[in-house]
Amino acid sequence: MQQRQAARLETHEGEALTLQGVRLEGLVRGTLFEVSLEQRFANPFDRHVELVYTFPLPWAAVLLGVDVRLGERSLSGTVVEKGQAEQGYEDAIAEGNTAILLEQNPDRSYTVNLGNLAPGEGCTIRLRYAQVLQFEQHGLRLVVPTVIAPRYGDPVADAGLKPHQVVKHNVLAEHPFELQVRIEGVLARARIGSPRHARTMRLDGEGEASAMVVSLGSSASLDRDFILMLDKLAQDSLTVCARDIAQPGAVSVLASFCPRVPAAAHPLAVKILVDCSGSMQGDSIVEARRALQAIIAGLRDGERFSLSRFGSTVEHRSRALWRTTAATRLAGQHWAAELNANLGGTEMEDALESTLALAAGDGLDEGGKGGAAPVDLLLITDGEIHAIDRTVAKARALGHRVFVVGIGSAPAEGVLRRLAEETGGACDFVAAGEAVAPAVLRMFARLRSQRMAALSLVWPEGVRPLWASELPRSVFDGDAVTVWAHFAHAPDGTVRLLGRAAHDDALQCIGEARLAVANNNEALSRLAVAAQVEALLQDASPQAHHALELALAYQLVGPLTHFLLIDERADADKPDDMPELVKVASMVPAGHGGLGSVAWSPTSGVVRRAENEVALGYGRAAAGRLVDLDVAHACDVPVVLRSGARTTRDAMADSVSTYDIPAFLRRGTDRQSRDPDRRDPREWCAEPHYTGLTPLGLAQWLRNHPKTEWPRSYAGLRGIGVGGAVLDWLEFVLAEGLPEAQVVESFVRAMAQRELCDVLLASTGALGRLKALAQRLTAGTVLPAQGTDARSERAEFAARLQTLVKNLRADAWPKWMFDLRDSVLAHG
Repeated sequence: MQQRQAARLETHEGEALTLQGVRLEGLVRGTLFEVSLEQRFANPFDRHVELVYTFPLPWAAVLLGVDVRLGERSLSGTVVEKGQAEQGYEDAIAEGNTAILLEQNPDRSYTVNLGNLAPGEGCTIRLRYAQVLQFEQHGLRLVVPTVIAPRYGDPVADAGLKPHQVVKHNVLAEHPFELQVRIEGVLARARIGSPRHARTMRLDGEGEASAMVVSLGSSASLDRDFILMLDKLAQDSLTVCARDIAQPGAVSVLASFCPRVPAAAHPLAVKILVDCSGSMQGDSIVEARRALQAIIAGLRDGERFSLSRFGSTVEHRSRALWRTTAATRLAGQHWAAELNANLGGTEMEDALESTLALAAGDGLDEGGKGGAAPVDLLLITDGEIHAIDRTVAKARALGHRVFVVGIGSAPAEGVLRRLAEETGGACDFVAAGEAVAPAVLRMFARLRSQRMAALSLVWPEGVRPLWASELPRSVFDGDAVTVWAHFAHAPDGTVRLLGRAAHDDALQCIGEARLAVANNNEALSRLAVAAQVEALLQDASPQAHHALELALAYQLVGPLTHFLLIDERADADKPDDMPELVKVASMVPAGHGGLGSVAWSPTSGVVRRAENEVALGYGRAAAGRLVDLDVAHACDVPVVLRSGARTTRDAMADSVSTYDIPAFLRRGTDRQSRDPDRRDPREWCAEPHYTGLTPLGLAQWLRNHPKTEWPRSYAGLRGIGVGGAVLDWLEFVLAEGLPEAQVVESFVRAMAQRELCDVLLASTGALGRLKALAQRLTAGTVLPAQGTDARSERAEFAARLQTLVKNLRADAWPKWMFDLRDSVLAHG
């Protein structure tokens, strides 16, 4: 039997502080998720310590209360203004008392500070929070974040965190996690699944009062988010009304609409941007490939798309949007299969700007402001960045809707949802082990929904709210729209959601709900006030100062307030010195950056992981091979599994170039032996849309090498430096089913004509000489074709090659090659 130890932090003396574990108990009733989260700490030191632990809560969750058990005593604190709380905490520690400070950080994570925990003393902190779940495409996705992954950037300068709030990670840490969620009402009869955790489910009760209880096994840890998916639900608009807990007679209303939005008349046009930074290594890049291939497969003929990837730099597969054809779909699938997380850091701002700057093409509308088909951006990423505010501001300034597919075992949901919602887009997630197709279908349903403008609410006659939350920038068929409102008295009647289709003057009702009878629901009442506080903080109106008053009156922890508890100790129990600061290290998320995999279950004793291999040849999907490692204990499992490295031709060339080869061993003259100069833009192109040999560079290479070394396959062309865009055109446009060897040999012969280098270098008369060279291709270069239509195929093939040669420039391939268009059709 495997033994599990709690995570331990050791000082220089080898002593340890333990986070003993975390337990969550939750209740799902309707769309409300109420949670009790228990964190258990202990101090095995012989001196007092100050414990600091940073952790996540779900997106849009509201912290409602904190209960503390210190030793055998139950204690309670209060929510106060944050400056007052911080000063009170420091004063209490300086006086030798025990103090607990809970603060919400700028990135919406939380930090608990436990000061002056005595030697041998234990402390249990129980947090109570609530969250309104959102129906999305006839289902609910419940997420319990358990760990904050390492993020790119400066946490202090970019995210505004204080040094003690910055998460510390330890690959050896292990924090046990227990969970039990009770699902009541009609949701108990939904189809329920969890892609990342082994769980048990049991039905409690009978009939209408029955509930489904979901529990985790004993081997769970805080190394991946817990996800519970409920689908096949009967979705409808509804309202919930709760009596205000502080204002007699007042009522808070939650209205959730299921809008009916028709499909757009315009074909889809989308710019796809994939995160290939280092944090995407391992499980994340595998899931990104799967998601992207499903997206490309789901594009309909005639729809437009572009492909880009980013890290520290940005690489574009094309200079403008492709029209979806058999050729562009195949090229996109090949591009997706070869994606690797090898582009360094996550410079998302520059990537968004560069991708949105790509030309949209005729009949398309950048930003969706005109009458043509709008162009949206689809981002595939784990969202692990610190520069959240700056990135969101950049995306909003660029004026496009951003749709996001979140990837990984612990994606930054708050970052991704903010980016999507504040630009009018939407967000979905794909976990390791989760089926990709449903998420892609949901995203296509949103992208193809008609844009609705001038959204408004119509309350019953004579009913006016004291305050109501703003409506979202966009609505999508099948995604719930949630509105909060506050009334002086209980309202009655039906509330309607109106919208106007883009470029249409007529308003239409896209959702309506009957106002329910008010009940006593403290959690819902405080959630409504939390939404009002957030709106006031975002608003520069004179009422913004009211946010602090509301947060204090309803005891809400947020940007303006902290929770503070002080336990005065007897003089004999007070320490003689200030406590030693100790930060509890978080686990590294499973599969993050290539560390381990969520596919491994510690109870199985077997690791099963697909190796992230580089494709053997162009146009061939990356090979996947499962590795089985029998282990007796979790600590025996290597956290990084890699396939054997392959040395590429370029790598070998770079290695050899570091040695000084004697002149008598060099082959021929310098001119005969040299490869194209990658510093010369006439011979080598290094642009975001294409990196590789130019026409002149390829012609020079062929001139300087004997025929026995000429490439005979697409992989061979890639090996000498021909870029992917040219190879795609050869395989998917020029070839049209002809054998690879014939296509490559004909192309190489065309580019190896003796006069081609001189013509490309000529300053005058190049056009006429290129036409003359092209005319030779009919009989001298094209090989006999096979099949019943051999003569027709040979003629079409020769015509494409002729058009290619006639349109060559020394430093650039023809533009239509990057669009994967037929050269003959492109030139009439």
